Formats: sequence, C-alpha cells, structure tokens
Amino acid sequence: MNILIIEDDIYLAANIKKVFKKRVITNRITLISSYENFINELPIISSYDIILVDIKLKDLHHQNWIDIIKIIRWKLITIPVVVISWFNDIELIEHAFHVWASDYIAKPFRLKELEIRIMKWFQSYCMNIIFSNSQVIQYKKLSYKFNNNDFYFWECKINLTKKSKFILFQLLLQPENLISEYILKEKLWWDREILKERNLRVNILRLKQSLETVWIWNRIQNIRWEWYILKKD
Repeated sequence: MNILIIEDDIYLAANIKKVFKKRVITNRITLISSYENFINELPIISSYDIILVDIKLKDLHHQNWIDIIKIIRWKLITIPVVVISWFNDIELIEHAFHVWASDYIAKPFRLKELEIRIMKWFQSYCMNIIFSNSQVIQYKKLSYKFNNNDFYFWECKINLTKKSKFILFQLLLQPENLISEYILKEKLWWDREILKERNLRVNILRLKQSLETVWIWNRIQNIRWEWYILKKD
C-alpha cells in the first residue's frame, strides 16, 4: 500500500506513518505538509492507494482543501481520500462528502481507529468488494494474511523481503491477469525516469528465489519482457 499523508502536524503525521509502516503491506508512505507540496506530487498521484488530508493546513486558503479533493477526483476518481480535522461541524462534514471525500475522521482520534478505517478503505479499493470483509487473500493455496502481514503456501510461511511482499501482493490481487512492467515500476518506485530497466527484474528474481522454498517459483512468469502474471501452476 502506498499512502500519501497531507498533514502539517509533524508529530501526528510521524505517528500515523509509524502505525502503517509496521502493520500492513506498505511500500511507501509520503508525508507532505502544504498545498504546494501536494501540487508537486500530482504527477505521481495515481501511484497512491490511500490519501489522508488535513482540512486546516497552515498555507491553505478557505477553499484549498476542497480543491485538493476535487483535483484528486479529476485525476483518479476512485482513490479513497480520508479527511482528518479538528472541526466537527456537521455542515463541514456534509461539504466534504459533497466533494466526494471517502470518509471524515474528527480529531482527536485513536490511531487504532484510524488504522481500522484506512484498512477497510484499502481493502475495498484495491481488492474489490469480494475481499472487503476478509482478512485473507487466497489463490490456489497461496495466501496473504493482513493481521500479520505475511504470505503462506499451504499454511507454510514464506519469508520475503518488504519489496518482495509488495510485488507478490500486487500480483495476488489480479491472479492470471497480465500486469505491465510499467505499472509495477510506478507502484514500487514512482519515478520511472531514474530507474534502470533491470531494477524490477532483479526484484522479481529475488521474489522467485524466495518462492523456491515452497516450490512455486514458476507461478510468476514474464511475458515478452513487458508483462508479469501470477499463474496457477
């Protein structure tokens, strides 16, 4: 999961980052504290899976937090955008949902509550409704368990690096479907222009080497050097 947190309370932002960094299938968590930083992030906004935005950033004019949501909806209409705010006014909450915010969480909130809500949005967005009430994704005895952030084959735990987990998670979300190298690079590193072509392939190779321990390394196949697929055999 790639998370963008737009919050100028540095202490709160750091605590939110800490929660998600250790508990879920997280690849990248980006912290920004201003509207200007958000505008700079727009070229790669599609690489994120969840966005958290504080209503009252120090450099925001009255309408800018609304503009943030509108711009996101224009760029990528379905990405979950969760508003966090000290304001608990019903008209403001209604306004947030009117511009298609996904959720509204009033401060102060418990970090565990935030984690639960964000995970539900992530599951609904990335895994569709079929998985939204499940803590396990499974395909042909290969499974991922959210509660401990680990992969298993026939209940045998597979030891994987953080990058390998993230790649396998992306493939497991769409088994037997081709996923482009372009998309995987964007999800992993977000700045494709500075990447060497071999980088993704090296990471795929490491993942396959780890899968050799449970004899399923050949399930991940490369098609014409441009596509990857998770197959049943």
